[in-house]
Amino acid sequence: MIDQAPYKVLSDVDLFVALCNEPGDDRCFTEFVKRFLPDVKQECKRKCQIKKLDLHIGQEIAHKTLENARRSGTFKERKDVKDPKKAILVYLYQIATNLFRDHHRKKVRDHHLQTVHRRTYFEDLIETDQFEQNPEKLQNIKENAEYIFSQLNKKEQAVVLKDLEYKKHYCYLPDEVTEELSEDLGVQKATIRKIRERAISKIKKAINEIYQ
Repeated sequence: MIDQAPYKVLSDVDLFVALCNEPGDDRCFTEFVKRFLPDVKQECKRKCQIKKLDLHIGQEIAHKTLENARRSGTFKERKDVKDPKKAILVYLYQIATNLFRDHHRKKVRDHHLQTVHRRTYFEDLIETDQFEQNPEKLQNIKENAEYIFSQLNKKEQAVVLKDLEYKKHYCYLPDEVTEELSEDLGVQKATIRKIRERAISKIKKAINEIYQ
């Protein structure tokens, strides 16, 4: 069992300074987490309730907040906040706020990219001459495409949309695109092909259901 005794006697500020000086010291970080994580989790829970987010997101951000503070390397006491612990919490809450902002931006960006890709795909259909005199057929294709797309999970949707985007100009996804996808989805590059194959299988199944 790790001995926390040397750090238990430190003040909150001295503990944080020690952590900034030695971010790799797990004993110091464990004591830091013990003192500050409950308050940070409570603040993140409050933000989730205001923003109507899943509470699990708040818990994840709370832990990331302390990890980011650990890697920050510096801490300056707030002269306008007399309570040392409160001063540190103000600093941690700001980190958490930035992480919530990053989460929101990513969510908006992902939604925008998905909407743009799907709209572009349908606009390509609209521009096709064969549908100019048959809007009902075009609408039917749109509805079928929406249904097929809904059968895929988020990772499969992302891979298929990227596939549609690049297959107009390439015979395969460029390596840098595959690498970007793997980072965004949190999977290995080799897994992208498996996700694509699984998605294609689901698409074929959905098409068969439509035309049965």
